[in-house]
Amino acid sequence: MKRQMTAMALVSLSVFATHGFAQSLHSSPHGDGMRGLAPATRSATPNILWQKVLPRGVAHGSVTFSNNGQFLYFKTCGTNHQGQVFKVRATDGATMWATDQGVIGFGNFSYAGVTVDEQNGRVYTGGRGSSQPAGQGIIAALNINTGAPVWVRTAADLGIGGADFGRGNVLLSTDKTRVYVRDNGNPDRVVALNAATGALHWIYTSPFPSGVSFQTVGPVWRNAANGRDRIAMVNNQVVGSALVIEDQGNSAGLVWSKDIAVGLNYHWWGNAVASLDFNTLYITSFQDAGNPVFTAVDTASGDIRWQIWPNVNTNGMNQYQNPVVGGDDTIYSGGRVVAPPPIMVGPAAIGNPNDYWNTVTANNSIARPWTAMNMRAGNDSATTVDVAIADFAESSTYPATDGDKLMRDYHYLGALGYNGPGTITLSDVPAGTYDLYLYTFTPIANDQNAVFTVGGSTKTVFPGAIGPFGGYVEDENYVVFRNVSPNGSGTIQITVDIDFLNTFAVVNGLQLHGRSGSLANQFVNVDMNQLGNIGGGITAIRPDGSIKWQFRPEDSGEFSGWPVVTCGRVIYAADQVTFDNTRLYAVRDNGPDAQLLWTFTLAYNYFGNVAPSVGPDGTVYFSSVRDNDDNQILYAFAPAGMGDVNGDGCVNDSDLLAVLFAFGQMGCLAEDLNSDGIVNDADLLLVLFNFGMGC
Repeated sequence: MKRQMTAMALVSLSVFATHGFAQSLHSSPHGDGMRGLAPATRSATPNILWQKVLPRGVAHGSVTFSNNGQFLYFKTCGTNHQGQVFKVRATDGATMWATDQGVIGFGNFSYAGVTVDEQNGRVYTGGRGSSQPAGQGIIAALNINTGAPVWVRTAADLGIGGADFGRGNVLLSTDKTRVYVRDNGNPDRVVALNAATGALHWIYTSPFPSGVSFQTVGPVWRNAANGRDRIAMVNNQVVGSALVIEDQGNSAGLVWSKDIAVGLNYHWWGNAVASLDFNTLYITSFQDAGNPVFTAVDTASGDIRWQIWPNVNTNGMNQYQNPVVGGDDTIYSGGRVVAPPPIMVGPAAIGNPNDYWNTVTANNSIARPWTAMNMRAGNDSATTVDVAIADFAESSTYPATDGDKLMRDYHYLGALGYNGPGTITLSDVPAGTYDLYLYTFTPIANDQNAVFTVGGSTKTVFPGAIGPFGGYVEDENYVVFRNVSPNGSGTIQITVDIDFLNTFAVVNGLQLHGRSGSLANQFVNVDMNQLGNIGGGITAIRPDGSIKWQFRPEDSGEFSGWPVVTCGRVIYAADQVTFDNTRLYAVRDNGPDAQLLWTFTLAYNYFGNVAPSVGPDGTVYFSSVRDNDDNQILYAFAPAGMGDVNGDGCVNDSDLLAVLFAFGQMGCLAEDLNSDGIVNDADLLLVLFNFGMGC
């Protein structure tokens, strides 16, 4: 079998070879102000590799790494407990060292993570005002090999009173010579210290007072024009909601500020996250007081690139915590979402297996017409096509057993005074000819036939056997208008009416298949859905600000911990349902939709404090943080087997084909099994040598 696969692979290399582009990674997912992208290509499994009892849990700072993932660093966090830094061996969880609380403690509920400087042999963190024996806020550098303090600077040393450095991150400058810390005792203040000695360089106080704790600082990037580091800050404030300062050596100066927020309650927990090229800052928010839930800002000027506003039928309510940025620049944000299940993917009567479907959610409470603007093509490329659905009564859904993802949900005529005709208008359609597919499926009665009219031509469905959906049959559950062209203004008008013998008319969706023109051989697909319920979830956002998909599991609460995404396109995020029910979700981005891989439930967790981390080999580390004196457990979840690209537990043809189709591509890819930045022969051999494992 392996010999045959090798021969096939060698023949196929030239056929499938393509070239991508290299991308720089945020080198440490947590603890350095650039959380988000972990270099792991393998997904984790729900199988526990080891678990370690800790005196307290590991909060937002989470786990950082050295020696290519051989060692873990984290700080414990909880009530009645001095924060304690640990160095742990990744293979078995054995403690290499832990800081002596009699020598240095970092205070109660000290959220600051641990920033690792492997090159200079130091790790950094901050402590709250309750830090002992200092009795005040501290910033510390520890020896990476022993955990002994290299230097400690107290608030008194810095000449500032009441400082709290234990709720933000210690950031390193791009040349690793300086550390930057935000003071949560006065969140307007940032301190810069010499990384080697702890000597003070400057203290910057923002001109836009915030006064709200739980705010961090970052990211840090180098301004190419003058070689100076720039540092982002986000405030819980209407004026100066976001700002960037520049390290000028012995001082810092304001580069720009932007008023993003509409009202207070603007931004809690976390900081801005940069795009992979550092040209854009992504900032999430509560929607309270009418604030945008997501904002993209130009790092150089502060100009707003785009914003997502709270809209109950498209994106839900609040986006919590830090977003994360994937290797293809997709942004993932946890919070509350409205996912109108089920989300259609793939072909209906015609199309391709991974086709993207635009969704139009609706009910009587949403103003008509129900619309989707600038819809995506099936291959997820942008189009100008808009859709407006007018004079329909409501939306509803059939039971899961009655239809596939397209046919389950529908919009209909025949209630609430909307008895037809209704209209579906496609506008800004590029010139050309199209085949127009219109879907109508009625498994529960024979009085729901739709009559469609397009360009003077009328077609009516004649359902076959009433019952669960059994496949696509033209004129039984869909009709096709062929060689349709938009009018001079780019409009295709569809009139929908109720058959004269019937009571209702149901429309499940449509497909516009380009036959000529700029959309030739493309599909623009529309799934007409029922409005989903608000719950905890993940929103995937394209770099242009459009929503790619939303993932909302059943019985969810709110995704309130800091997430992480891998090169393998797997997102790990925590859903806080109740104090006794916090779930870790492993979700794969399949492009047009999200796939749930597995979940793990913590027995108890203090609200919103969990944050997973991913080692370079794909191992996931996850711990609760409680508001009581109980010990907690750090879990290590084992990665998928080598060669298992899709993480389904079996190395087989699908993994081989995945590598072949990605062959030659560079960057952050699941198919790059050895994580060397390119999909090549070495990755192919890893699949071949492990072929059949786990099957």
